[in-house]
Amino acid sequence: MAKIALVTKHLNATSCQLALALREQQHEVIILTSYGEVAPSADIQVWAYFKKWSAVEAIRLLPRLLLQQIQIIHLILHDDRLNTGQAFLSAFAKSNPNCVLTTTLLHIKKGFRRTNPVRYLVEESDIVTCPTTETLGLLRGLNIRSARQGRGILPPVLNLKESLCFHDTATELKDSLPDSLYIDEALVVPLRESYFDEKNPFFQRLLQLRQRHPLLLWGSQEDWTLRDRKQFMTWMEKNKIPLQWAVTGNLTANQTQLLFQNSQGLFLAGMPLTPHELTDYYLKAIHNGLQVIIDDRQARLHADLWKNGINCWILRLDHYDQDLRQWLSKTRFDLPERLSENLMRNRHLMDSSLNELNRLYNRALIQLR
Repeated sequence: MAKIALVTKHLNATSCQLALALREQQHEVIILTSYGEVAPSADIQVWAYFKKWSAVEAIRLLPRLLLQQIQIIHLILHDDRLNTGQAFLSAFAKSNPNCVLTTTLLHIKKGFRRTNPVRYLVEESDIVTCPTTETLGLLRGLNIRSARQGRGILPPVLNLKESLCFHDTATELKDSLPDSLYIDEALVVPLRESYFDEKNPFFQRLLQLRQRHPLLLWGSQEDWTLRDRKQFMTWMEKNKIPLQWAVTGNLTANQTQLLFQNSQGLFLAGMPLTPHELTDYYLKAIHNGLQVIIDDRQARLHADLWKNGINCWILRLDHYDQDLRQWLSKTRFDLPERLSENLMRNRHLMDSSLNELNRLYNRALIQLR
C-alpha cells in the first residue's frame, strides 16, 4: 500500500473520514494541517504544522517529507482557493519523480479563471477528484498537462459505522430540550440566513411549508439585528397560518439528536449547500432515521443512495414550485424504507468511490516506474 500525505487546511469530518477510510485500506496516512488541529485517531499521524501556510513553512517541511518517502501528496480543497503553502507542496510533488500529485475539489465557487491558481493546480495534477459528475464536468476546457490524468468521483465519506448505531436516548435527554421544541409531526428546516428579507426564496418557501407542517427552524438568530427579528415575527404572525413553529437556537449535539428523533423530516430542497454541508446533514438524518426532502441537484451527491418515494423525497429544481405543491398535497408523507436499511443492504455502494480512488492511485504509481 502507499504512503500518503493528505494536505488539508482544517481537520473536519470530510478530511478525517477520508484519512480513516484510507487507513482502513492499509495505506500509511499522514495529515498535514494547521497548527493546533487534533488527530482523529491514534492510527493516523497528524503534522499540525502550518501556522501561516507560508512558503517558508512549506520549504522547511520538505526534508521531512523526503525522509518519509511520501508516494502521494493529496490536496483536499474545500473550495477553489489555493494558499501559498499548498502551492509549494504541489510544486514539490511535481518535481519529485517518485511522487503522485492528487487534488480533491469539494466545492467550485469562483471557477477556473486564469487569475485563479487552482486552475493551474488542476492542470498539473496526476489525479483530480470531484464530489459529483456535475462538478467533474466543470473541468472541461482546461489545458491538462498529462494525457494520462486520472479523474474520478469522490464525495465526502459517509461514516456509516457511527451512523448505523442507533441509541435510545430520548428518556435521558428529554429534560435538556426546551418544551417549545416538542412539536408533533414537525419538519426540521436549517436556518442559515443571516438577516430577514421576505422576498428571499427561503422565507417564501417557509410560508408554503407552514401551510401543511409545523416547522422547527434549526439554527440561531444571534447574528440578526433586533429589527430583523421583530420583522420576522410580525411577518409570520401576519400570514395567519395556524400551525406551530419555533426557532431552535444553538443546540448541543445531544439536543440536536433528540430534536431529530422527535421530528418527521429534514427539508433541504432548494438550499445552496456545499458537499461537506450536505453530507453532514445526510449523516444526521441517517443516524436518527429521519426522512430527507432534497432536490435533484443535491441528489447527485452520493447518487446511489437516493430512491425518490422509497427512502427520500426528491424535488426537481426546474419544476420546483410544482413539485413542492404536489408533495405538500400528499395525505401521507411516510416512506416505505429508511435510508439506514438501504445502506445496510448495499454497503458496497459506499465503498465504490474509495475503490475508484485506489485504482487511480495504483495506476498513477505504476506510470511513475
